Amino acid sequence: MILAAVLALAAQGQALDWSPLPPLPDPVGLGGPFVGVDPGGALVAAGGANFPERRPWEGGRKVWQDRIWSLEPDATAWREAGRLPAPRAYGAAVAAEGWLWLLGGCDEDGATAETWRLRLGPEGLARTEPGPALPRASAFHAAALADGRIWLLPGGTDATGMEGQAAGLWSLDPARPQDGWSEHPACPGGPRAKAALAAQKLGDGREALFLFGGERPGDGVLADAWRFLPGEPDEAAWSRLADLPRPAAAAPAAALGASHLLLFGGDDGSQRGGDPAHHPGFPAEVHAFHTITGTWAPAGRMETPVVTTHAVDWQGGLVLVSGETRPGVRTAAVQRVEPAPPAPALGRLDWVVLVLYLAALVGMGAWFSRRTRGSDDYFVAGQRIPWWAAGLSIYGTQLSAITFLATPALAYATDLRYAPTWIGILLVVPLVTKVFLPHFRRGNLRTAYEYLERRFSRPVRQIGSGCFLVMQTARMGIVVYLPALALATVTGLDVRACILVTGVLATLYTVLGGMEAVIWTDVLQVFVLIGGVLLALGLAFDGAGGWAAFDGAAGAAKLRLWDGGFSWTEAASWSLMLGAIVIMIPPYTTDQAVVQRYLSARSEEAAGRAAWLNGWMSIPAGLLFPTLGVCLWAFYRQQPEDLQLGMANDGILPLFLGDHLPAGFAGLVIAGLLAATMSTLDSSMHSIATAVVNDFYRPRHPEADDARILRVARRWTVAAGLFGTVSATVLASFEITSLFLLFLKALGLLSSGLGTLFLLGVFCPRVGSRAALVGAATGTGVLGALAWATGLHAYWYGAVGIGVGMSAGWLSSRMLRAETP
Repeated sequence: MILAAVLALAAQGQALDWSPLPPLPDPVGLGGPFVGVDPGGALVAAGGANFPERRPWEGGRKVWQDRIWSLEPDATAWREAGRLPAPRAYGAAVAAEGWLWLLGGCDEDGATAETWRLRLGPEGLARTEPGPALPRASAFHAAALADGRIWLLPGGTDATGMEGQAAGLWSLDPARPQDGWSEHPACPGGPRAKAALAAQKLGDGREALFLFGGERPGDGVLADAWRFLPGEPDEAAWSRLADLPRPAAAAPAAALGASHLLLFGGDDGSQRGGDPAHHPGFPAEVHAFHTITGTWAPAGRMETPVVTTHAVDWQGGLVLVSGETRPGVRTAAVQRVEPAPPAPALGRLDWVVLVLYLAALVGMGAWFSRRTRGSDDYFVAGQRIPWWAAGLSIYGTQLSAITFLATPALAYATDLRYAPTWIGILLVVPLVTKVFLPHFRRGNLRTAYEYLERRFSRPVRQIGSGCFLVMQTARMGIVVYLPALALATVTGLDVRACILVTGVLATLYTVLGGMEAVIWTDVLQVFVLIGGVLLALGLAFDGAGGWAAFDGAAGAAKLRLWDGGFSWTEAASWSLMLGAIVIMIPPYTTDQAVVQRYLSARSEEAAGRAAWLNGWMSIPAGLLFPTLGVCLWAFYRQQPEDLQLGMANDGILPLFLGDHLPAGFAGLVIAGLLAATMSTLDSSMHSIATAVVNDFYRPRHPEADDARILRVARRWTVAAGLFGTVSATVLASFEITSLFLLFLKALGLLSSGLGTLFLLGVFCPRVGSRAALVGAATGTGVLGALAWATGLHAYWYGAVGIGVGMSAGWLSSRMLRAETP
């Protein structure tokens, strides 16, 4: 390959950090305990079976246990919390709807269909009550929670799980247990016991079940893998996945992060028939399945290999409680595992480039501060910005880190169906240049919301400006968090420290240089980002095998651009396209951050040319970024061992940049990424300060001189920067499947009312102030209710909110005929 030297990096493999938790009080340990997390946060282990006196080859007798043990967070020892209604082992436990559900299992007489649900009381004592019986007796089965339901793959009916196996898949709604269990299409791979079943979200946000291995008479230990999609038609619900690296039965499995599943050890059947007294122990290898690329990769080794137990998510890590170390031998050990922190991917030269780039941004702010002599310079750069710089600045502001990172990540996780929606930006340009620009430029405005006062009234202006302020403050946290996550991925730094660096530097140069610094730093970062994307695309394309990569992508439906479908809740092509046209109207017609670019250009004609430049640039970008995502999918499908365990999908591009760009280039592109963030953040800070000063402060303090106005504007810039930094830090505490879709939801929900006011003002001359406010409030309220109560797709938010708002505003105007527009 042309770039083989660049991509020939040593595979680091996956690393897991293991640490011990307090061992179970039962020194012998347990096989097949019910393990889960109580709604109050305690780890629970109940039942199980062991050989308390002698090993089985010494004539020892297996004893089924009924004790319930609990471990509180940060506790140093387990405590007994009560007893089960009967001794039981080799069932399954699932936490749902405020209970820990204990499902089936067996004792020495065979399997049972009984279920219980358990909850710890205020004194730490367990309360149990019966639940709905399984469709038939089952033991050595697997269960998981997905799509709000408990799912169970049945095992066998005897005390070994090998007799009475029958194909099936059952589910229970834990919110309506009285409805009982439902039956679903069985796995095409046939019945089995001792299989692993775990739930994980797909790239599009749907939750799926993943089935690995198991055992059945005549076939021995299995190595097949399957996926089940709840809600799909019966014939399409199950699909075959890549086989396990080796057969595995009784192996714990659990989801990790956004797209990984870990399979811990398991019995591979290689020691069957041997002397149990000399069994070497079960395999220690841990394997990771990646749900997006559909590939397996080694993920390290277990410190104490165990089978017939469960892996549960507790206190930020996965926990394995007790289990069998070899036939007839248990351990009381409780093991906790989490991904090891990634090794820093940036070299010394990358750090030098990164620091110099960021210093240059601050230097630009200091240099432009010499030209900021008054409020007009600070707010609109003295209207001396050339059209091409204004156009690039609009593009850079709307590009942001959301586009640079989340758009490739969305294509990497799904397909190309979002790519055609970018044409919506170009389709909005005529509306901008023919309708809105004349109002903004000829009125000598400083904010877009002054138009609302001239068209309606001062209260409407201030309500509109207030909506913008809420929207921008909500947006700031998202656009700061994402690149900070990227920097943390490739440097190993804490994501909160990265947020702090981004917020402080952006605030500093914006306060110093005002609008001129904002625009010219935007121009710089556009060139750096586009260059970085082209370089990353070339490297990923070559590393994935060139054009052959697209053959595999086509076979996996990753190249789907258009499906011809329509849906209110799914990502269907017609829905995305129609929704995209409307959702692009508010950002380019009512957003003060963009309107300030129009106002900073030298003339109305120059502002129009800037809008067209941004529109035309959106078309190649709409193909470039998603194509990069597909190439990253193809690259990591061939090299799944290079993926970081537990990583967020939105971190895929920075992972690639840090690992595979030449020395120095990674630092430059990461610096450009931070500059993109700061470009959006500085625009938000500056536009917030502009709106606060011109829409609220100046009307209340008409006596304030220009020097005072400038001081107040700078103070509000600092306040906005501080808020954006803090909100991004808070956002870092939540798990988010796709920041791109979260951003679109926030944008559609918060901007629909503002878009309604402007569109009513321009296109409905007979609508007055009160009717316009009624329309905006109605549209926002209806959209909020639908967002809360339904699965309305993010691309419909703008169309629904604005459509309902304009209809309500027009109808209100007919009812308020006495009102003067």
